[in-house]
Amino acid sequence: MNEIFNFHKELNIKKIILLVVIILIIIITISSIVIFKFTYSNKIEQDTNSLPYTIFTDKNNSIKLTLSKDYGLTSFSSDNYLLELRSDNNLDIFVSHETLIENRSLSDIAKADLDAYLKEYKTYSNLSELREFKKDDKSIYTYSLDYLDSQIKTAFYLQVIWFETENGYYIIDIEFPLDDLDNYKNIINETIDNFKIL
Repeated sequence: MNEIFNFHKELNIKKIILLVVIILIIIITISSIVIFKFTYSNKIEQDTNSLPYTIFTDKNNSIKLTLSKDYGLTSFSSDNYLLELRSDNNLDIFVSHETLIENRSLSDIAKADLDAYLKEYKTYSNLSELREFKKDDKSIYTYSLDYLDSQIKTAFYLQVIWFETENGYYIIDIEFPLDDLDNYKNIINETIDNFKIL
């Protein structure tokens, strides 16, 4: 009888030791996962913060615009634009989308947009010609003008860029104070080069 009791006692001790080992393995595994996730997410955040550029996407992730952090742009939520980017230095970039219009060329659409701007801004100058160039074998139309914002009594530079895709037109408006033209001389090309439709 004593032997049976001792046998059961040994079995119970083995079960308890096995259970303790399993619990320790589970605790070590969970701890390792938590530590790894915490360390990895901090590393990603540090890597992202150390990048010299910011990637802006719309809420549906249908477009992406990558620009230097030097511009100090911040994304704002907007019902009127896919992207609304603003800086403390009055650099503003707006990206919008329009549906395709059948039987009208992109140059006609961009020209009509230019005419609408000219009606809106009565005091404009340095109006450029409507220019066409290619990106990824697609035509892009752009024009620029200077205008006076009468409310804040500041002259602004405005560049408008039209892209045509199967999904419709993407329009990028870039504007900033005319006095900052030297500071932002590269932003037009950077915006065109780094604008992606996803």
